[in-house]
Amino acid sequence: MSTMGYLGPKGSFSEEAIHLFLTDHSEFSLSPPQLIPFPTISRLLLACEEKKIDWAFIPLENSTEGQVGVTMDILGQTEHLFISYEFVQPIDQCLLTHEPMPLQQIERIYSHEQALGQCRDFLETHLPQIEQITCLSTAEAAQRISSIRENWAAIGPRRAASLYNLHILAERIQDVVLNPTRFVLVGHRLADMSDGNDKTSLLIVANNTPGSLYSILGEFSKRLINLTRIESRPSKRKLGEYVFFIDVDGYVFAPPIQEVLWALREENISVKLLGSYPKALPDETIF
Repeated sequence: MSTMGYLGPKGSFSEEAIHLFLTDHSEFSLSPPQLIPFPTISRLLLACEEKKIDWAFIPLENSTEGQVGVTMDILGQTEHLFISYEFVQPIDQCLLTHEPMPLQQIERIYSHEQALGQCRDFLETHLPQIEQITCLSTAEAAQRISSIRENWAAIGPRRAASLYNLHILAERIQDVVLNPTRFVLVGHRLADMSDGNDKTSLLIVANNTPGSLYSILGEFSKRLINLTRIESRPSKRKLGEYVFFIDVDGYVFAPPIQEVLWALREENISVKLLGSYPKALPDETIF
């Protein structure tokens, strides 16, 4: 039996999404993997890189709060992991308490930093003076308030309410109604080319010179390769130096993408392949 890790504990959005992902991907149905929760994304990806688990299911970006920084950083640092699938899941945030209570009685609120950011308008409007405590996951936040009978609240999924016997005080409190998160499944080998509806993810280290990024993007443009995402992250080597995460349409071994990669190598531009994989199904893609 294969093993698949996710950001836990049970009741997290990642657990909710991983069950839906497995339902939608029949290749895993004949031999369903053993699901293993991890407390942090970094420990999850490290376990996968060390082959303690076969797959890691991780959040990559949210339509409201943007990239999940720790995911981006660790994917950029690992040597033998590849994105093999992507999955887009709408996220509805709920306000959870151990019993019904007026909003003004809440003294403290717990959640993951992404969830707190997705609900910023609600919190500023209805709970402006409340202390916000950051947790490793929304499920950990729900678990924490369930064990202490205080006037505390958590932001998390409906599933966490049922698992931890909590009351849903308010639903869909995120700032944007359509609030999808893009998850990726990371493994140890490159995915095979699909029916042509593929995406390739790259990490590019641009030279710190005028026009460097413009020149890189021009290599894709002149070959009519569509860029679907570009994000920058600090290189962590020195202040002011950045790396770029780029998603493009197409499979990595398609001639146009290979031409771009060769052109960048000739310019001594460092490129790391993060994965080449089927795009999320059209009805999953809400961005």
